[in-house]
Amino acid sequence: MVFSKAVLVGAVLMGSLSEAKQQINNVWYCDPVTQMQYTNVGCSGTYNTPSSMDSTGCSVDFTSVAYSGPLAPLNDEITFHLRGPIKLYNFAAYYIDDSPDDATPSTYAAKRDEPHKKHRRFEHEHHKRNLKVKTEVVEQVVTITRYADAPAPSSTTTTSSVYVAPAVVANAEKGHSGKPAKPANGDVWKRTGYYDSASQKSEGITFMNNKGGAGSGTWSTCFGNSISFMSADGQSGCATPQILADNVLFGVNQEFSIWTNQSCDASTFSLGGSSVCRRGFSGNNKVFVFKFTMPSAHTDDSNIYGNSNMPAVWSLNSLIGRSLQYPSNPSWSCWNGGCGEFDIWEVLYPTAPACEYMTSTLHSAQGNPGTGKGGGGTCDYFERPTTGTFTGMVSYLADGTITIKKLDDSFDFPEYITTNDIKSGISGSTPNFKVAS
Repeated sequence: MVFSKAVLVGAVLMGSLSEAKQQINNVWYCDPVTQMQYTNVGCSGTYNTPSSMDSTGCSVDFTSVAYSGPLAPLNDEITFHLRGPIKLYNFAAYYIDDSPDDATPSTYAAKRDEPHKKHRRFEHEHHKRNLKVKTEVVEQVVTITRYADAPAPSSTTTTSSVYVAPAVVANAEKGHSGKPAKPANGDVWKRTGYYDSASQKSEGITFMNNKGGAGSGTWSTCFGNSISFMSADGQSGCATPQILADNVLFGVNQEFSIWTNQSCDASTFSLGGSSVCRRGFSGNNKVFVFKFTMPSAHTDDSNIYGNSNMPAVWSLNSLIGRSLQYPSNPSWSCWNGGCGEFDIWEVLYPTAPACEYMTSTLHSAQGNPGTGKGGGGTCDYFERPTTGTFTGMVSYLADGTITIKKLDDSFDFPEYITTNDIKSGISGSTPNFKVAS
């Protein structure tokens, strides 16, 4: 998912020192975890993004986009991208819903904040990290920072952790209307996007891939394939949006993406054309839950860029997908200027034991303003679900934190969850990765 992997890694542990356990292909792997958190995510600046792409003359015009805020630039619209070997069972998007219980449910467009990997990547260096270790003690909290090719924090401060413990959020009780009643404890978050593989239910989302020219989108000798609607079997483009069929296994290096079902306005540029243009998930507070499996596949460690047996789930600024996710010229994507990527669950190496580890990394201008090479990453990892399933939540919040946690597999993707559900289980032992300013 990323073009390069310059990382800053910090782990905040109460009363004990977590040391890196092993190094594989110059990448450190530390401890298996069930949750991790990034703090100090946001920054301010500008990046360039294509505003037009002429497939006849192979010319590109750009516009400058300014961003700021505690979550920026990831408060912009983001989209989710998945690479095989992977099978998706469920997906849900949640946004704060403050409408009264008897109100007509609001549409996704009304609820969200309006803001204004084929895995060949530029300078892809997942396997080239040379990590150093820096240890500091602050108010009886031990902070361990492991980093490579990224600046260390200018100062160390005590950080608070919004740890989300593994927990089951049960379905809300049914009200007299036949719809789930809102939970009473804390702020209420409503499910605005949903997919269930078994029941073939899909609400508020669109499945897409990079197969432009096959049914929808475009293809040109200048730019190649644009984004396109995805066929139900995931193997080709399609003329209209389709629901991903049940039990589809995406193979090695096969990718697809999840967008909202909201059409773009006339001012939004899309290389694939207005008919295929869809909006991403915007706003300062947004929560997403996935259920998937990542079965083992053939391995080839002679070509790390071939992604054999290297599945992943990540999010991108939606501007990347609307122009080109894998452009032959780096300037044809806003990624190179730091518009934002967050790798949520990513396998970095095709052979054991690293192929059993899902790591995470933030890529933005934070820590290296004006480029996409800042951010930070963790040497801790989630255990990859090669036989069973993995249910995981990722929350992007206005306090400048992104939190990933493993849920119990009995989580049933209810219509409502609460802030208490999202932020439950605060613990001093939660791994906390402070991104360099």
